Amino acid sequence: MPKGKSKKKAAPEAPPLGSRTGGVYDVKESGIEFRHMPQLPTPKDGEEYLARMRSNFELNILEQPNENDLVFEIMGVDVSFANALRRIMIAEVPTVAIEKVYIFDNTSIIHDEVLAHRLGLVPINIDPRLLIDVESEEDLTDENTLVFKLEVKCGRSRAHDERKELARKAREERENRARDGVDAALADDSIMDNEDLDCAAAEAAEAHHSAQHKAGKETMAEAVEMPGRPYTKHVYSRSLEFVPQGTQGDQFPEGVHMVHDDILLAKLRPGQSIELEAHARRGVGEDHAKFSPVATASYRLMPNVELIKPVYDELADDLAGLYEPDVFTVVKCGPEDEPGHDRKAVVANPYACTMSRNYMRVPELKEAVKITRVPDHFIFSIESVGAITPGVILAEALRILKFKCHNVIRMADESLEVEGLNE
Repeated sequence: MPKGKSKKKAAPEAPPLGSRTGGVYDVKESGIEFRHMPQLPTPKDGEEYLARMRSNFELNILEQPNENDLVFEIMGVDVSFANALRRIMIAEVPTVAIEKVYIFDNTSIIHDEVLAHRLGLVPINIDPRLLIDVESEEDLTDENTLVFKLEVKCGRSRAHDERKELARKAREERENRARDGVDAALADDSIMDNEDLDCAAAEAAEAHHSAQHKAGKETMAEAVEMPGRPYTKHVYSRSLEFVPQGTQGDQFPEGVHMVHDDILLAKLRPGQSIELEAHARRGVGEDHAKFSPVATASYRLMPNVELIKPVYDELADDLAGLYEPDVFTVVKCGPEDEPGHDRKAVVANPYACTMSRNYMRVPELKEAVKITRVPDHFIFSIESVGAITPGVILAEALRILKFKCHNVIRMADESLEVEGLNE
């Protein structure tokens, strides 16, 4: 060996597939079977267990197709850890939803209980970490409760409703200007205290200044007018108006809105109306599904795809394009391949495997392809309802799981101290 040069240490070999869990799942035509394999020795103490887990644990973000979806993988953990994480994301990560509804008037065909239930299921676009939990019903403050109001009425026709809405907006604008200390003569700009003239003026101003009106876009809830049938007004989630309490006006200068403004709440006919006040608070999915931050949170085991025999030509085309799309790709044969063949199939993306087993219909492919599932490699899919991003949901779930582990350790230490064994 030349002087001054040291021999590099060889990288430690990766343990055989399934050795950490005592086996793997073999995918067969009749189903999935667990195949036992020699397992690593049991850790002698907690420190060795943690050291082994740290060396094997890995979390990688695989895909985020949009702002509400996230796909990631976790390796080197037991299924109990993966399932605990999934259950926490569904049931223990807090969100904000409408809990109390005070209905003052409801002459629609929807019963009060059904309307309150529909309001509770509307996701609210607010970070729940900005609020605190409600300890008791007598302790409602601006730090733990959001207030919304809904006040809608169906007029004689769509045009009548539009004029009423324009008049309401003009009246609110005058009141806001007066509240802000604008000159009283300028603030009280009603035309001879005539509501019809005020409606006409507001309509003209809207037509002149509103870019949405110029573009032909609607600014109110959709309505339905059909010949021979009464006029119907649709009430959507955008009709819920945030009412700031205490310092919430400064905390939420742009207000608090629903995640989706086109969720249908009710349908009204001429003369019908709804007036209510809704209180929203923090909660978790284990109390009610409306507080769950995810539409779905699931995981699957990582497929390990191998070609134990080469697949050439037409069979390669069928395998890559028909039986297992996106899992295999077709490449040109090289000098190391069998002569007389033009192309062959190679494994390109095992993550795309859906475990369909369609290739097993062909005897040649059944013998050539081997699929197993790795018991300690999990692929998670999170679909948020939109109130919280999936990345925040994952981070909060990990924080809650860590807090639970600390609680278990603390209670175990306290139990040992009581029994006099912690010495």
